[in-house]
Amino acid sequence: MTEELKCLTESRMRQMEIIKQKMVEMRNQNDKLTTENSDLSDRVHSLSKSYEELIIENENLSKQLKDLTEMSQTREDELMSRVNTLKEDLHEADKRADNSERQVVYLLKRVQHQEDLASYYMEACKGSGQFIDDSINELIDI
Repeated sequence: MTEELKCLTESRMRQMEIIKQKMVEMRNQNDKLTTENSDLSDRVHSLSKSYEELIIENENLSKQLKDLTEMSQTREDELMSRVNTLKEDLHEADKRADNSERQVVYLLKRVQHQEDLASYYMEACKGSGQFIDDSINELIDI
């Protein structure tokens, strides 16, 4: 029995040694996994912080975009108002130009009429001047 007991004891010792080795391996693996878990946890924390920063940046950019859109719309409204005012001014200027053109045509017709009258009177004066010269010559001859 002692021999059996001895064999059994040796077998138990080997099993204990194997179990100890397995425990050391398990501890090492547990330490490795704990380290990996800690690294992953740090990374998740960092990514979460980055995500929060991106959300804040996105909100700021959205606000800036909204402000720029409002400014753009306001500027567009101002420009359209100026364009409409310029169109109205151009329309008024066209009306004044048309009136001025009609006035120029009227004045040109009056000038032409005055020139025609002046020419008529000059011819009339030449004729009467000749009549006066002839009358004076007749008086001198008498």
